[in-house]
Amino acid sequence: MAIFEPKDTIDYTPLQDGIPADLTIVKGDPIVKQDTLGFWLKDCESITEEVTIVAKMRQVLAAKATGTGTEIKSGDKLYFDIAAGTVSPTQITPGYCGTALEDAGVTDKTVLMEYDGRRYLETV
Repeated sequence: MAIFEPKDTIDYTPLQDGIPADLTIVKGDPIVKQDTLGFWLKDCESITEEVTIVAKMRQVLAAKATGTGTEIKSGDKLYFDIAAGTVSPTQITPGYCGTALEDAGVTDKTVLMEYDGRRYLETV
């Protein structure tokens, strides 16, 4: 079985959306494409190169915010803060990106989650 199913990824050429030629595209960096929050699957050598964006995963270990109010319980809805590059249970719009699969305390730096970037613009 493949790691990613075809419905879970998007093939994308950055030049299509007028992304600046000097932009550095690094594996793991977030991108919002229309109504989807995705992450680059590999580094991009040129904006004319087709790259794949991961838009959905059953399990992913995500960076999470730390400190007061950042405790996450299994089943919590999670929201992605693009500026911080972390997920948290604090609702932001747009930002919904999935559900926590395990608890994570205030000092934990990651949380296991089910990621669904195709619901990014939904108010959940």
